[in-house]
Amino acid sequence: MKATIKKMKLNKKQLKVKKTIETVAELFSIDPTWAAAIAMTESSLGLFQKSGTGCRGVFQMSEIAMIDLLWEMETVSDELVDTVCGVAFLSLLLKRHGTIQGATAHYCDPNDLDFYIDRVLNYMNELK
Repeated sequence: MKATIKKMKLNKKQLKVKKTIETVAELFSIDPTWAAAIAMTESSLGLFQKSGTGCRGVFQMSEIAMIDLLWEMETVSDELVDTVCGVAFLSLLLKRHGTIQGATAHYCDPNDLDFYIDRVLNYMNELK
């Protein structure tokens, strides 16, 4: 018996999430269709999901998964994982605090506030 494959109809929001997942998957050199299929299975490509077991997000990441990711960052030198996690954290801080200065103030050690924000802003100008 031959399996029939039907084309899934996604709404605009799901299509946007799918595209983002595919872009990030390509950066990690993994099959973008696989990544999108996992997210579809976990959350129907829905952002901000939370399961009864505490898993969160489009991939339904658990605390155990996050601990595993942290362990990986501490024990294996994977520049791409380190970079993506860092950028994701900066994105979270920017959403939470609204400005680059506010996000930067919450990224750095509070004892370094007297120089850290100015240094970052200067580097931003130099790196343009």
